[in-house]
Amino acid sequence: MKKVLWVKFGWSEYYRGGLVNGNFAWLVENGGKNGGRGHEAFNFMPINGTYYCYVPPHAGEYAPTSEEPTGWTVICLAKNPEHPGIHIVGWYENATLHGEWLEPPTGLVTKRGDTDHAAYDWSYCITSKIAYFVPPKFRNIPFSDESVRQAKYMYLAGPDVRVDDTRRRILKLLEDRIQTLRSFAVANPNEEKSPDPELDAVDPLKGFGTPEQRKCVEQAAENAVIAHYGSKGFDCERVTHLPCGYDFIFSKEGATLHVEVKGTSGDVPQFFLTRNEYGKGMRSNSLWRLAMVTSALNEPNVVIYDAAELQKAFDLDPYVYVGKFVPTVI
Repeated sequence: MKKVLWVKFGWSEYYRGGLVNGNFAWLVENGGKNGGRGHEAFNFMPINGTYYCYVPPHAGEYAPTSEEPTGWTVICLAKNPEHPGIHIVGWYENATLHGEWLEPPTGLVTKRGDTDHAAYDWSYCITSKIAYFVPPKFRNIPFSDESVRQAKYMYLAGPDVRVDDTRRRILKLLEDRIQTLRSFAVANPNEEKSPDPELDAVDPLKGFGTPEQRKCVEQAAENAVIAHYGSKGFDCERVTHLPCGYDFIFSKEGATLHVEVKGTSGDVPQFFLTRNEYGKGMRSNSLWRLAMVTSALNEPNVVIYDAAELQKAFDLDPYVYVGKFVPTVI
């Protein structure tokens, strides 16, 4: 028998111990609306090969349960607090519904410095050996439905489940989405396959490929942008060695552009701007442009933005802060 339910919890980028955002009561009380510590922070972090999923209580006290608790597909939903709509952030297969909130295994060491789970109070009500995690950059097709907005979880198929029109419609929608996302999802995520870059103080870009992979993407993106402007008759001067806030000067008679190149191997545009690129480039240089290259390693697609267009098309948020010791002057 097919057994499927969806569950909804707070939004996290990686669910490996980082901050959680949402409007659930616990998150609001513990700072989660602006990023706090929610139980679901560990929903896609395996412990000895098992995933432990927290779901906020339905009607204030109930956790998902069933007379046949094993063999469930659990589709995980969350709302991005920055935008409207619900997203699939992952799913579990052959999961077990425990029907109550349990304490996690002892000996868990979190990457925020806690020595065991008692220092980070969290619990779970679903376990599984099989998980699929949708990285943030692929959560780009939101949906909205009244039944999903109002509940914490819903059984869509299984023992004693009355499959009405609403359940049938939601089940088809979610199964179609999973079919699309399956090729992008990380199977059985772990620290190596889906690290949380916010928790890696040495390399905050760790979650975006190895340094070697990022270098290949960077080179491919630059080549694509040079070809793009070359086809329009521009000459190219590389200035990546200078702290000027951009990578290239493209010029032809009557026109000069200062272009910063950003590339990704995926088809969803995203990038990081340094303080120098933002301050000396985007914020203060009218000739500055950002060339965004997606699918850089396959069939590169180049889109050019000036500062105003960039701010309209993208959310620009601080991602990494550098702390520098300031000695006291006596």
